[in-house]
Amino acid sequence: MNKPLERTHLYAWHKEHGDIVPFAGWEMPVRFTDIREEHLAVRNTVGIFDTTNMYRFWITGPQACEYLQTLTTNNVSKLKIGDGHYSTCLNKRGGTHDDLMLYRIAEDEYIWVTNADNGPKIRNHLLKNAEKFDIKVEDRSKDVAMIAVQGPKALSLLTKMAGEDVHEFGRFSCTPVKLAGYDTYLCRTGYTGESGGEILVLNTPFDSEGIKRAISFWEEILKQGEEFGVKPCGLGARDSLRLEAGFVLYGHELDEDTSPIEARISYAVKFKVDPHYYGYDVVRSHKKEKTIRKTRIGLIMIDRGIPREHYPVFFEGTQIGEITSGGISPITKEGIGLAYVTPGSISNDDIVEIDIKGRMRTARVTSWPFYDPKKYGEGRVG
Repeated sequence: MNKPLERTHLYAWHKEHGDIVPFAGWEMPVRFTDIREEHLAVRNTVGIFDTTNMYRFWITGPQACEYLQTLTTNNVSKLKIGDGHYSTCLNKRGGTHDDLMLYRIAEDEYIWVTNADNGPKIRNHLLKNAEKFDIKVEDRSKDVAMIAVQGPKALSLLTKMAGEDVHEFGRFSCTPVKLAGYDTYLCRTGYTGESGGEILVLNTPFDSEGIKRAISFWEEILKQGEEFGVKPCGLGARDSLRLEAGFVLYGHELDEDTSPIEARISYAVKFKVDPHYYGYDVVRSHKKEKTIRKTRIGLIMIDRGIPREHYPVFFEGTQIGEITSGGISPITKEGIGLAYVTPGSISNDDIVEIDIKGRMRTARVTSWPFYDPKKYGEGRVG
């Protein structure tokens, strides 16, 4: 018997205003208007996303840092109170259990935010490994709604709501802030390539009052964001934005058989850490001794066609890999994709062929992001 799908605090609002689809065990909005329109709102003004379907774990106790060092690949000891970083959690083979955001909010207190489809797996992993440490792991996913506010005008909107200039909050910071009177943690993070934040809305238990508060907060963002051109956005734009930025997605570019080095997210992996984490020796070998079995690349279509997951990639008549994610870039209007290929088989600007439903179509190997970073994204000029 299939398990019933989960619903976030904002489900009733989404049901009234958007198109609901099953996603990673949840009923979520795929769009509210048009996916391309929502995508461009985030690139040009500001968009908001319901990310409550992600899991949020509070880890507290005098050995919290040591415990997290054994489970995550970034260096937890470098986090100051109010800091966060992107990291991965590995299995003993160096494959990826999940990628995550970790925030330090007090001397011995951290928040771990993990992907929706991996939430139960990560919860079990955290609890199993907690037994040897003086720490406490709490799953507060149902008690804290989460909303992402993304785009070049996101911080101006959040500044208006906060009554203080949040532009001064550093990238990857996690700060307790009142937004329109609501107690929140404003995390200067996101997964669109754009500026903005991810908001943990406190005091929103999954009951009638908590649901009402979460919906009221969502509607307050939309109300105060009218002057900035805010739009509610669904899963469709969420995926096209992360792809256009060249970001990995678990289940596509990451899985239990893929290391973060192979995925080319080595910035999330540190080696001067003690104690060592699961998979340490494997990923160290991947990094130092270059023993990887595959490597991630970007592709832009030359011929007409859209690269899709599992389409084979060929170079000079030999298959060298396959597509993991693909689509049309709303910014460049070109087909774009991410793929894994044999290490050393190709370089940037090489021309490859993609088997698209039996027809060979050419594409150029490239780096990401797929947009001009001087015009779009966190580092845009002007």
